[in-house]
Amino acid sequence: MPIVKFLPADISVEVPAGTCIHEAAIKAGVENLHLPCGGKGTCGKCLVEVVSGDVQAGGHTALSDALRQEHLVMACQTKVSGDLVIRIRPVHESTMRALGDSHLLVSEELLPDKDAPMTPLFGVLHLTVPQASIDEHYSDWQRLVRTMSPVIDDLPVTTDVGVLRSLAEVLRLQDGRVTVSLQETDCGLRVLEVRPGHEDVRGCGLAIDIGTTTVAVQMVDLHNGEVLDSRTAYNGQLCRGADVISRIDYARRPERLQELRSLVLDTVNGLSREILDNLHLEAETIQAAFIAGNTTMIHLLLGLPPQHIRETPYVPTVNTLPTFNGAEAGLLMNRGGVVAFSPGVGSYVGGDITSGLLCTELPTNSEGVFLFLDIGTNGEIVLGNADWMVTCACSAGPAFEGSGIKCGMRAVEGAIEYLEISADAAEVRYDVIADGKPAGICGSGLICLLGELLLSGIVDQSGRFNEDLQTDRLIKVDNVTGFVLEWGANTRDGADLVITEADIENLMRTKAAIYAACSLILSNVGLDWSMISRVFIGGGFGRYIKVEDAVIIGLLPDLPPELFAYVGNSSLTGAYCSLLSRKHRQALSRIAAGMTYIDLSSDTRYMDSYLSALFLPHTDMGQFPTVAKGLSAFAGLGVRSQEPGV
Repeated sequence: MPIVKFLPADISVEVPAGTCIHEAAIKAGVENLHLPCGGKGTCGKCLVEVVSGDVQAGGHTALSDALRQEHLVMACQTKVSGDLVIRIRPVHESTMRALGDSHLLVSEELLPDKDAPMTPLFGVLHLTVPQASIDEHYSDWQRLVRTMSPVIDDLPVTTDVGVLRSLAEVLRLQDGRVTVSLQETDCGLRVLEVRPGHEDVRGCGLAIDIGTTTVAVQMVDLHNGEVLDSRTAYNGQLCRGADVISRIDYARRPERLQELRSLVLDTVNGLSREILDNLHLEAETIQAAFIAGNTTMIHLLLGLPPQHIRETPYVPTVNTLPTFNGAEAGLLMNRGGVVAFSPGVGSYVGGDITSGLLCTELPTNSEGVFLFLDIGTNGEIVLGNADWMVTCACSAGPAFEGSGIKCGMRAVEGAIEYLEISADAAEVRYDVIADGKPAGICGSGLICLLGELLLSGIVDQSGRFNEDLQTDRLIKVDNVTGFVLEWGANTRDGADLVITEADIENLMRTKAAIYAACSLILSNVGLDWSMISRVFIGGGFGRYIKVEDAVIIGLLPDLPPELFAYVGNSSLTGAYCSLLSRKHRQALSRIAAGMTYIDLSSDTRYMDSYLSALFLPHTDMGQFPTVAKGLSAFAGLGVRSQEPGV
């Protein structure tokens, strides 16, 4: 069999002829070869250099002459014919932007009451159980449960035979004074241990948000609700697909499904290990975990085949999961600890959305109509109030995560996050995450950029560049017009940072998908934008969107700025609330049961709504009066409007 050597790691592996290069890399343990499109050959991000040897090109190999001359091929579409030497191109390691403490963005009354007794998934009770007597001859177990009853909300209580074997002696050692450790499962409360006396037993829990792009983990003291530490990282599955559809397709083979499960577990457990090491704690200290994530991410975490999520009739294996123990879930924690999940609603509206709604007044306020938006690689939308809720999801795609954009990147060090373009298009001023030279532009920067290009007259409302503009920043890239954000002499990698018309088309498709979904769900219930009382913007990415920029390009509706509220990573905050509070866990079940899921793919009007939104900001400018006013002020003049609010 052919031998494939990978440079610069100098790792060799033997594979059968006909094996794709990326599969050979996986077998060899090469970790820095990424497939954002899931191996479909559509993103071109897996380019490798063929140093020597013969390869067989696949179907998706439309590379430019310049790339072919550099002996670059797509690893996901190119097969091994004989012995090969492959060089993996270097990847810049950057630290991602921390999401921060998103709890600060949520009203205090929506969080667990720190002054009231906590009701976490794992808890410790200090009790004094009455001694048995002739008149009070209840069994030891009955007396224990009766003493617990004022604080357990009439939940059924179980235990195992080991606890019962020692119970009689423990209750009689210190006149009934005992410390009870118990966990809450979907079947009620389970007594784990009964110790004599009142002891301090430390119990910690994990609040976990598993997103398509990022994973966030918080360590929480289950006694007082204090967040002891937080960590955030990119989901390790990104190297096998930038969005859920790519990963579903990639996971169709059992070994690939297991690979994706291992990747996300490595991410979660790696963050947990960092926290444990920082706090000088052992994994056994973690007695509980509450996880929120979209339907696909939860399936991949547990190794459940996800392909039916995207096949008619779009039915997942499960929406509401039972509790598991730590060993079953594969988490770095006490093996017998309890792991619970936020319930999902449908194939594309998962537990991250129900969890996020806990951070808003939408499920508790009957006065007014509220809109909840979680903007990421998927766009999830909930409309309604305490009396009714409808929800849908759209495939926004990873453009705002930097994928599919020539100079796009995630929100890491070196990413442009904000910019301004001078009226004559000669100067671009920008802010870079962590300062330094720019390496690319992230989602918040792209939204800002698109608005700047429109307001400066550099692009028209169809997203096409004004070819008559007198500036050297307009150039041709592979026969496509582009605008130079920064010249190579001033960038980290020495290459020009250019936004092209093809990039703009990708961004417009993404914003159109989200706005069209919002418009359609409003239409379905007979409402319009003027009837919205408040718009809640969730998600780690959503926190960094500037409302004014998003309105200009038609991503968000043209409503008064005071109607918008950021709730940050609401999925993580909801997981935190649910980890600590039985009231919040019960609210989650009511929220999930009370939502009506609308499948946009079966609504023929969605495409019409989408096509109408493929314009900056929209084909119907009556929906964006503030933007229309600003544009009319300089139409044909190429001069920025100074109208307030634009």
